[in-house]
Amino acid sequence: MIDRALQAAMLRCMAENGGAANLRPPREEDEARCARNLMDLELQGLCKGGVTISGNDLRITGASTITSAGRAYLDRPDDMHVTLNGPQAIRMLHQRIMEDPDLTDAERQKLGASLDTMHPLALKALGEEVLERALERSPDAIPLLKKHTTATGT
Repeated sequence: MIDRALQAAMLRCMAENGGAANLRPPREEDEARCARNLMDLELQGLCKGGVTISGNDLRITGASTITSAGRAYLDRPDDMHVTLNGPQAIRMLHQRIMEDPDLTDAERQKLGASLDTMHPLALKALGEEVLERALERSPDAIPLLKKHTTATGT
């Protein structure tokens, strides 16, 4: 089971030790629980390394390093952090520009050029606003929520 309090303690331990720490617990019987929680942190992008999959088991095999997202989480634990593949997101936005029937060719060219020169912080703000609107209005929000919160996706 995922233990958010344990995960927060693991992230704090990494941060307090210069960004990396070996999080193997003193008691061997706690290792599977700790490794499972550490793997969950890694899958969320909050830390890297330290966990190995061996057969059907997870093992803590070395130091784990907190990521910038992990530090941001410690600073503001109620915020949600989403990481997108920048080049892929820009390609998808270019495709949307090209397929939008309401744009003229000149608007497509101008908007595409603007996208290519956007500052990374402006792209981040765009991504945050797109996500907010998708959560508010997208018909996909509830089916995706169901998919990610239940084993069967229904």
